[in-house]
Amino acid sequence: MGGSSILTSYEEGEATRRFAELKQALTTCRSYEGEGYVGRFEVTVRTEAAPRVGDEAVAFREIIPMKPERVDRNEQFVVVRTGNTIATFTELSTGKGLSFPTELIRRQVERLRDAQRPRSQVRGV
Repeated sequence: MGGSSILTSYEEGEATRRFAELKQALTTCRSYEGEGYVGRFEVTVRTEAAPRVGDEAVAFREIIPMKPERVDRNEQFVVVRTGNTIATFTELSTGKGLSFPTELIRRQVERLRDAQRPRSQVRGV
């Protein structure tokens, strides 16, 4: 169904704090319930191995059984902190567990890292 990425920039130290909160939540959160435009839903949360990119990264998957279709909504999240910016990459699929392409994440994080450096330190300048 497609993927997306979101960049969020924070004041100095805030990205590190927010990322630590996410990592902590992923140590205990295995499921949650909610209500959306289609009614009540239950989500299973499963952590995955994160790519070795940025200053730190986590990966997890949210799986929501879809009734009456009998297929699962399967959304992967790869969250990467680079300096004071957090990049979130998501891949949404139904019926199977697709993943956001790791090489694309690597290239995007490298571009983000280059954008954070003083211009004189960027490769090729």
